[in-house]
Amino acid sequence: METHKKISSNVLALVFACLGMILGCVKENIVVETTEQVSITGYFEANPDKFSEFAAILDAANVSSVLNAYGLYTIFAPTNEGVRAYYQRKGKQSASDFTAAELRDLVLFHLLPDTIGTTAFTDGKLNRLTYYGQHLVTGVANVGGVSNTVINRQANLVEGNIAVNNGIIHAIDQVLEPATQTVAQLIESNPDLQIFARALHETGWYNRLNVLPAENPDPDSVRRWFTVLVEPDAVLAEAGFPTYEALRERFSHTGNPADPTDSLYLYVAYHVLPDARYLADIVSRTSHPTWAPLEVITSKYMGQEVLINDDIFNGMHEPGIGIDPAASDRSATNGVLHIAQGHFNIKLRSPIPVYWDLADQPEFRRLPGFRNGSLVHTVNLAQGGSHLEAIRWERDHIQYQANAGEGHFWGDRIMIPMSGTTNIRNHWVEFTTPLLVRGRYKVWVCYRTNPRAPIMQGYFNGVPLPRTLNMAEYNIGNTPEGEMEALGFKRHTNSSSNNFVGRLLGTIDVETTDRHILRFEGIAGGGDANGTWWDMIHFIPVDMDQLYPKFQPNGEIVQRPAN
Repeated sequence: METHKKISSNVLALVFACLGMILGCVKENIVVETTEQVSITGYFEANPDKFSEFAAILDAANVSSVLNAYGLYTIFAPTNEGVRAYYQRKGKQSASDFTAAELRDLVLFHLLPDTIGTTAFTDGKLNRLTYYGQHLVTGVANVGGVSNTVINRQANLVEGNIAVNNGIIHAIDQVLEPATQTVAQLIESNPDLQIFARALHETGWYNRLNVLPAENPDPDSVRRWFTVLVEPDAVLAEAGFPTYEALRERFSHTGNPADPTDSLYLYVAYHVLPDARYLADIVSRTSHPTWAPLEVITSKYMGQEVLINDDIFNGMHEPGIGIDPAASDRSATNGVLHIAQGHFNIKLRSPIPVYWDLADQPEFRRLPGFRNGSLVHTVNLAQGGSHLEAIRWERDHIQYQANAGEGHFWGDRIMIPMSGTTNIRNHWVEFTTPLLVRGRYKVWVCYRTNPRAPIMQGYFNGVPLPRTLNMAEYNIGNTPEGEMEALGFKRHTNSSSNNFVGRLLGTIDVETTDRHILRFEGIAGGGDANGTWWDMIHFIPVDMDQLYPKFQPNGEIVQRPAN
């Protein structure tokens, strides 16, 4: 712990020294203009009724002069009442009862580089580390019907965004105290987490999670921080593991939990994420890598719940596991701790085909005319519309079109104006795929031909697909299905019309079981207001039937006829 503090202090001292050198080298005829507002230190001195105690801490820590000089800082300043409450908790009378080093560390934990206003306060960590080297977390708490902005679950915001000539001051009602335990120590010291703590020791993960970021030799700075999703003893007991021995018997297939290939080792690794990810960070993405190789957890926010691994797989809903919000977001010196409300582990799956109906989006399902009548629903960005959960696009609009024709699955489609040339149409569109199991797949885009559609280049997770997509292409006439497939075409419905095309774009390697990004960019032609008409995208394992099943306008799924 002491090593980390000294490094943080030395970094701050170096920053201050460099600033002084830079300012000292400015020629006399150059005038540095500032506002007539006072500095951070000057503001505290001008408001002794609120901040005389914190000003005394700055003086005793020998940082008053630094915060009276040029710079850009954000400081969370406890009021006099908050500082006195801190003295009482520590059994002290005044700042003089602390060492200068102790007070300097305290100031560093309240001080951040750059100016960070309250608009950046979300339910999660601030985007800059404190000079102490730990994150601050903000959120909103409702107590007795009154909502307050809370900092680090320790203090309420009294007054925010006090502008001074070298930064921003946020007044708070308590002194903030940094975490003093690593993630490993947080887990081990909690009597409700003893089974998982034992598993950490037996697998060797305790030592990895007991290292401070500044002491971690890993060159990848992101991986110097950890997030751990822990299953409490009660959860494990309910899942059939009342003791560590029961957990080991179930998972340790090699008999050596410290072996990185052992299932118990992988079970623990699957509960550890790189970086410090607070709940707001977790729900801001649909998936997160874990320390189990090539394995991810998925995440979503439903109602008031943060759920992990709540997925639709093979058309079936797999209920997720909640994260206890009251017991989670616990900061450690090297990361953050969350408490899972259920048992979860790596799911062993084999690749399966995914036949994705692009018109079947959650936002469209809520429409009264979904798959009914002649509904046309437009999502227009220019008129304040928003991207859909699984579809993003550059500009203009997209449309859901019901009763779009007899060749479409369920009779509906989405229309996206695309172009490779004109600036009034979309140059790109991105789809977030359903869950794809790790494996090798062929990718088919199923569409209705538009002779004025552009040529598009597809990308899977940023890697170009082997074949471009030209939605002006028609299907091949009365060619036998086997020959069509060899040429990269198929009929995804039983329609005999050549307007309805299944086009092979190539083979992809899905390296992690997850949702992925499929992007299309216009590279030539196009610009028709009717755009491109998208029906389905098929991801089919390379060793499976690529031509069946077929998908009918009435929702029927037709399997390959028996010989």
